[in-house]
Amino acid sequence: MLPGYWFSRNKDKAWAEKFYLAFIPLFFGYNALIQKMGWLDVGNFWHVTQNLLMWVPYCLLLPLLLRRNSGVGWRESYWFKFNLYMFVFVFFATYFHTEYFFKTLGIRYRFPHVTLYLDSALLGPDEATAMQNFEKVPIGMYFNAIAFFIVYHTASVVCMRRVKTLTLDAPKALRLVLWAITVALTAYFFAWAETFFYVNSAARENVWYVDMPRMLSLGSACYALYFIVSFPNVFRLDEQEGGERWSLSRCVIEASFVSMLVLLLLDAFTWIVGPIVVASRA
Repeated sequence: MLPGYWFSRNKDKAWAEKFYLAFIPLFFGYNALIQKMGWLDVGNFWHVTQNLLMWVPYCLLLPLLLRRNSGVGWRESYWFKFNLYMFVFVFFATYFHTEYFFKTLGIRYRFPHVTLYLDSALLGPDEATAMQNFEKVPIGMYFNAIAFFIVYHTASVVCMRRVKTLTLDAPKALRLVLWAITVALTAYFFAWAETFFYVNSAARENVWYVDMPRMLSLGSACYALYFIVSFPNVFRLDEQEGGERWSLSRCVIEASFVSMLVLLLLDAFTWIVGPIVVASRA
């Protein structure tokens, strides 16, 4: 067998990886359409609906239909476990971690017609002033973040596997170094790219950073802490051909642990580096 391959040797996982890579142009097109048409400034119903539509039809319903005769039950399928993992990870990340994005990285959300919000009561900004300072999390952000994370993790895991399998004959120390570099580069790239291409686009009237230049440089390193933990973890999910398959409960446990570890890293960044925005500019 020639060294170096992109997709998992687990055929069920490989199918899902190819399927979600094909989702990327649709994902970008859908986001561009929403922004260009001004559909971000809507009320609760359409705000939640448009974000559910970014995730559910393609990422859940279509694979359920296409894989119904695959011989792998939907509960055992990688595509379902992957979505379950992302749902759990994104829930904790959005509910708790976004508070660090408000206070440490200076993100702001402005959806004037939305009244349904969900985030931590004690962690993060003072609830008495959070709304007027655009530091509350709309419900819909939970759903669109799953689609974002599905794209990031699929593309990164494929790239990480390519590097890993190209270096099988290299010394162990070199393999570890190349693996660490690959994880770090993909983590920083997707953290930076989301800020540059999404937040710095037509969506900036609704989602913005107080100090965009510092967010793109230093802040992206903080955001990358998410993926430094989660990319290698998702890589392990049902990876080996004929190997151990994660149960649904394990997917929930692993995603919960990853979210907790990321929370600790965000807190460590805040202790060591501190908020990247000047208080008077926030």
